[in-house]
Amino acid sequence: MRLFTAMILALSISFTAFAGNEQTEGTVKLKKVKDSKVQLIYGMVPTGAVTVKIYDDYNALVHSDRILSKKEFSKAYDFSKLKDGKYQIGVYNGNGEVEHMEFNVGDKKVEPVVFSKLEKVQGNKYKLLVNSLLPSNMSILIYENNQLVHEEELKDTKGFQKTYVFNHPISNSRIEFFVKSEDGFSKLLATK
Repeated sequence: MRLFTAMILALSISFTAFAGNEQTEGTVKLKKVKDSKVQLIYGMVPTGAVTVKIYDDYNALVHSDRILSKKEFSKAYDFSKLKDGKYQIGVYNGNGEVEHMEFNVGDKKVEPVVFSKLEKVQGNKYKLLVNSLLPSNMSILIYENNQLVHEEELKDTKGFQKTYVFNHPISNSRIEFFVKSEDGFSKLLATK
């Protein structure tokens, strides 16, 4: 019976120690807050010095920061003055690396912002409306029952509104408009 009690006591101590380690490891976080800023949140009382190291794409040390604190802390790192490229930031304490993050600086892609709408006006008429935030070359492909019936190219346009008329449509045919731009936008619009 004593052996059984000793085993249960040993298991409960090891589970408590294991649970305690999980809690402290999850309280250190690196978070990208802007395009060129990273926030370090150290949500536990450090036992000794905390070191933050920043490396560039060639694994060269760009910046090192040693923090001595007797309580939880937060610190922001601004990368706006660094060259464009890929960087790594690591947070280290006496136990080794506790948090790591990779991110890009200056690698900003402009996402295409395009609005498109298709409506059946009456009978065989369809109105297509396309508005784009930035000028772009666009293609309009019109399909009737999965067969291409019309193709149109527009150069350097911010948008348009056009009514398409089908003179001899097949009854109950499925009409689909496919709009795409050279900057990555594409959308399939089907009529009901």
